[in-house]
Amino acid sequence: MSLLDNVINAATSAISGNGEQNQAVQLVSQLVQQNGGNVGELLGKLQQGGLGDALQSWIGTGSNASVDASQIQNALGSNLTEAAAKVGLDASSASNLLAQYLPNIINAITPNGNAADANGFGLDDIARIVMQNFLK
Repeated sequence: MSLLDNVINAATSAISGNGEQNQAVQLVSQLVQQNGGNVGELLGKLQQGGLGDALQSWIGTGSNASVDASQIQNALGSNLTEAAAKVGLDASSASNLLAQYLPNIINAITPNGNAADANGFGLDDIARIVMQNFLK
């Protein structure tokens, strides 16, 4: 386990009382790793997977559009299945978690309403966002 994995695990472990939130952050971390360690690549995959309008609402400064688990599953496909297995979930449970938490995570990493904010955004940034936004 790398130092970065240790940081993310420590950050997610600090989220007391919400195992689902913890698993959602772990899933996003796995998906980012699968996409070259850069959040921008994950955003591209979501856009290509048909979630462009919802993704824009998450990035923008207005309210976040909701998505359902099947939309997440369709957009991420085998990447979701692989990430879910690494955190001990099946793809259905993983897509349900991401449908609930991914809009807020993406919103948190693009605070100025600009997708370019996520360019170069990596796993260490996810740990920081967890600490700043989910531990309130």
